[in-house]
Amino acid sequence: MRKKTVMVFLVFLISFTPLIYGYWEWTPKTGKWINPKYAVKSTDREQWEYAESFKIAGNNEVALREYAKLVKHYPLSPLAPAALFESAKIYLKTGDRENAFNKLDEIIKRYPEYPEIEQVLKVQREISIELLKKKQLRFVDKLKDPTKKYEAISRAIDSDPFSQETPQVALQLAEKYAKNRDMEKAMKIYQQIIRDFPDSQWEEKARYEMLMNEIEGIPEASADDSKFSAIEKSIDSFIFEFPSSPYRPSLEKKKAELRNEIARRLFNIAEIYKKNGYKKSADIYFKKIKKLYPETEYAKKCPPDIN
Repeated sequence: MRKKTVMVFLVFLISFTPLIYGYWEWTPKTGKWINPKYAVKSTDREQWEYAESFKIAGNNEVALREYAKLVKHYPLSPLAPAALFESAKIYLKTGDRENAFNKLDEIIKRYPEYPEIEQVLKVQREISIELLKKKQLRFVDKLKDPTKKYEAISRAIDSDPFSQETPQVALQLAEKYAKNRDMEKAMKIYQQIIRDFPDSQWEEKARYEMLMNEIEGIPEASADDSKFSAIEKSIDSFIFEFPSSPYRPSLEKKKAELRNEIARRLFNIAEIYKKNGYKKSADIYFKKIKKLYPETEYAKKCPPDIN
């Protein structure tokens, strides 16, 4: 008797559990219990208006959920990109730039014909500038693969390469790539700026940063003066083309440091030859230093009888 009572209670509990929770509703059409949280409206327009009602009421969490349903269940609807855009605006309003950026990027990738695509690109560029300016990119640097976010920003640049905001975003992105030692991508962006914005402050800055990265990229132990000479020529070319550049003093100082550095490396090689009894080989390097780098401190250290 007791077992029978327990069984009846369990059947009753299972049958009416949905009614205990307010989210579940019985739908005669489907003959199933449905949770409105996961239900979708019959048309894209109804779904849109439903999501909008929550946004107007200030219930952002539910609005985002209902916009997401529209995109998922009606992906070909002209309201789908609009739902993504509204979601991005909500995320921006609440300070979640990562998700805002992602929603905008989804519009660009999936709905390039969206009538408000120019506004989407503008908002995405604004987010890009703000995020790239920050030293601590919570949105990028804490991800396991920040490259994906950099690539998303790169797509935002490529989608509107001649916008006035583009070079600023591009330069900051190139700086991030250079900092991560991904020089191929950094140089590609610098070259794109130089090509698309000739005779501008952006070309000037891009060429300056390219030069500085080339200098930093010289191998520590290299004594190949041809690499140093090539950079020297690039510095001279920059100064010739931009004589009033604010970067000129920095480059002139860097050029003097480079010349002293290559002289130091050549001097060390000469000293090694001298120490090991190879005077003729040592003299070749001493002569080279005195001839090519006479103003450096190492030219003054060379033996006085070397001409």
